[in-house]
Amino acid sequence: MRFKVTLAAVGALAGLTSQAGWCAQPSERSTQEAALTQCVVLRTTGADRLLTVRWLFAMMTNSPQVSDLSNVPAERTKELNQGFAKLLTRIITKDCIAEVRPLAADNLDEAFGLVGKALGETGMNELMSGKEVDKAMSDYADFISEDDFKPFLDSLPKKSK
Repeated sequence: MRFKVTLAAVGALAGLTSQAGWCAQPSERSTQEAALTQCVVLRTTGADRLLTVRWLFAMMTNSPQVSDLSNVPAERTKELNQGFAKLLTRIITKDCIAEVRPLAADNLDEAFGLVGKALGETGMNELMSGKEVDKAMSDYADFISEDDFKPFLDSLPKKSK
């Protein structure tokens, strides 16, 4: 049988969707999810996280909304797909098998999605932690005028002291 990360899991990988509809009790589920996330964090290397982020970026370049920003050659995409498949397989079948097993017993697709989400969040946290990224993320502020926000700020209720 061939498993694959579903579209929902890809969304989860980016941390953009939530997982719902599990059969397990909420407290049990959240404990299992936390254990899985901790396992992924502890069992991945910087190279694993970089691979995950590069794979996710390459997949996003296929979206018409951002395809003009980058072009990833087909051969490089294939390499990233192979590497990510190998990483996902290792995490699920070896490194974090004990943490994945109870979640997969309830819902295999959602368990895969949680692994993807943990990989994506871990990778993005590492990627976004650099001072260069911090600066780049604040550069948009050069184009904001305080005057544009004055009517809004003036409309807010005044706090009493």
